[in-house]
Amino acid sequence: MPNRRYHIHIICADNDQLLVLDSLAIFFQPFAFLTYDVSSQLPTASLYGRQCIDSCDYVAMIIGDSYGTVQRTGVSQMHLSYLNAKAKSKPLFVLVKNHPQDALISRQLQEFIKLVTRQDNQLYYYDTEADIEKLIAKAYDNIMVDHKVTGGWVRANEETIKFSNQSVAERFADILSTNKTDKKDSPVDEAFAADSVSQPIVLTEAIEIQYSAQAYEGGNLTDVTRPLALTWEEILVSLMKIPSNFSSYGLQNTMNRLIASKAEQDVKQDMPNVHAVSRCQISQDDLNKLQRQLVGANWIQLTTYGTRASQELWKLTFYAKNLWKNSDSQSQ
Repeated sequence: MPNRRYHIHIICADNDQLLVLDSLAIFFQPFAFLTYDVSSQLPTASLYGRQCIDSCDYVAMIIGDSYGTVQRTGVSQMHLSYLNAKAKSKPLFVLVKNHPQDALISRQLQEFIKLVTRQDNQLYYYDTEADIEKLIAKAYDNIMVDHKVTGGWVRANEETIKFSNQSVAERFADILSTNKTDKKDSPVDEAFAADSVSQPIVLTEAIEIQYSAQAYEGGNLTDVTRPLALTWEEILVSLMKIPSNFSSYGLQNTMNRLIASKAEQDVKQDMPNVHAVSRCQISQDDLNKLQRQLVGANWIQLTTYGTRASQELWKLTFYAKNLWKNSDSQSQ
């Protein structure tokens, strides 16, 4: 098995070309990890497809006999995923089934094939599933030559495996251990927890984060990724609205809501005709960095430990609540 494996996302219509999808799974088993578009009946299908495309190295699209289920956006999941892949400039190859002149295929599928054919794509046509294996090999060889990527998975060494098995609490403990003194442990009331601040934060200062969103302009959907400056005071105000115990996912949702309150005005700086902005998400790297800073500043602390990040719960510290109480934030 090769030491490096890539993530390839497969764009496809619901329940179409199943033998082709099986052939892809068999061919790529030694070379890649595959993800697929999921059924449009699932409410999170679009979000899942977008996240897979964001993280993948290559994209393959299968255009067969079906356009797929049309969603509220007016297009199918296959069409939407294709637009996302093009917006992200992902290396893409397309397997297109040849249809006879008298074939009964939908108008949407005909128009979609015309769109994909007009654009700059690597297209490979097949008649039946029996033709597909050699075609996949050719497509993969060509895209590897034309689009070399620096990503992919490499077999982990022992240090990497140890890190991946750590819980969030254990990782933070390692990160913060360099800031600890050699003082003897003694019981400390939470009210005096401010003494443990290792990385103090000034409320008026700002940090820059990256976020992604979808902008709607004249009926067209555009994926955007932009930087945004947030003050620590704004972050503190948002944190005060979280329930007493929250997960890392809850922190992420809180940050996404804060970003959403600013995103439309931010995006309009470069796209003045945008009429709506949705699905705002802080980048995972910036979320992890923010969480570490909040721990270092003694704004949040663990209340429940778990073997996985999803099992761990956090709460605001007495220090953070007192900081908010003594600031002008509460008047907002």
